[in-house]
Amino acid sequence: MLYPNRIQAALMFDRPIADLEAMMRAYTRIEGMRSGAQFNIPEANPGRFYRLFNGAEELMVTFEYLDRPCNADLFRPALSSAFTGIATPDIRDRIARSYSHILIEVSHGVLAGVDEDPKFAAMFEAIGQRREGATQAQFARRLSVLALMARIVTEHAMPVAVHWTQSDMLMGGELFDRMAEDSEAPGPLHIHPYLYGPRPAPGEDALVGIRTFGARHWLGREIIIQPNVLPWAANFETIFAFLRVATMPNGYVIPDGDTFGPEDRSLSYRVLHHEKGADIGDGEPRDMPFYELVPLKHLAHSYVAPDHVPDANVFEDRAFPAAIMPEDQDAKMALANEWAEKRKLAEGIGGTFEVRQRREDDMTPPPPPPPPPVIAPTPSQPGLPSVSGRGLRAQVFGRKGL
Repeated sequence: MLYPNRIQAALMFDRPIADLEAMMRAYTRIEGMRSGAQFNIPEANPGRFYRLFNGAEELMVTFEYLDRPCNADLFRPALSSAFTGIATPDIRDRIARSYSHILIEVSHGVLAGVDEDPKFAAMFEAIGQRREGATQAQFARRLSVLALMARIVTEHAMPVAVHWTQSDMLMGGELFDRMAEDSEAPGPLHIHPYLYGPRPAPGEDALVGIRTFGARHWLGREIIIQPNVLPWAANFETIFAFLRVATMPNGYVIPDGDTFGPEDRSLSYRVLHHEKGADIGDGEPRDMPFYELVPLKHLAHSYVAPDHVPDANVFEDRAFPAAIMPEDQDAKMALANEWAEKRKLAEGIGGTFEVRQRREDDMTPPPPPPPPPVIAPTPSQPGLPSVSGRGLRAQVFGRKGL
């Protein structure tokens, strides 16, 4: 579901916790300083439960203390993830010794996410009722609020473990606090990389792929990279590059069959769009549509795929070279319009668009004539990060904490 409204986190402790009210009041004070939000308390059970409501943006938050462990059955999917064990090797022991937990929740609207229940969703759709909190900006706000609430709780009492339900992430409290410090979304806290791949034979390198959980909340689809020789962390960084392009202002999803990468050409990935039920060759039909990223080049790891089109095979697509264009005039016009639209999308985020020719003789085409010299314009907003070259890598590949 895009932009889920009701999001939660469970913070587990190995001892009783007695200062829930202090946590709640610390949040209202800090949130007020941060955003100007003012809350009333329509429901409270002192020391046990507090519901806060900000009428200006219809934002509802709750703090609830339960003096019992969480239901461990809820953690089975997260515990099946190899990433969970990598991030917190003793996570099972931490859960086993939990004594109590605090459940925090954020939603938009007076219905508190009730309209997401399939039974009610159909009724609201039938009467034309718009789903509450159903924008990317509101979703980002909820994630930011939940992260702040959780960090305030950890400042008062460090949990032994935290379950961030939006991405089904399960980790130790210390690691969670570091990840939640940067709540920019989507980030490592919001995309769960389920690692998979065949068992390597003796002496062989492991091939690791990634299936995400959480990307659907921004794209309506998950992302997959099939097992390959690249380090999974390098592929995970590329997943965030893809997400950044899709979710940034004027952003877009890379079209089916196209490739993307930074302008220094240090890496290149092809994007394939697959519908629900697609079988990409591993015999496992998917239960939802997804985007597949196929690594073609990653110079940092000396990787170049056989079907990577050489960088030198770029041609000037706006010149419409006769050797490249189809003979049919309608097809020629359609292709030219397609290139123009893709160029417009790329330039809309500050990037560039190029077309490369695959040549059967493996020879590169002659270079285009040099353009006349021009004076580079002064950026109207020089403080903004660039989306090309080094700026792109700094913006979308800067997260290396995992």
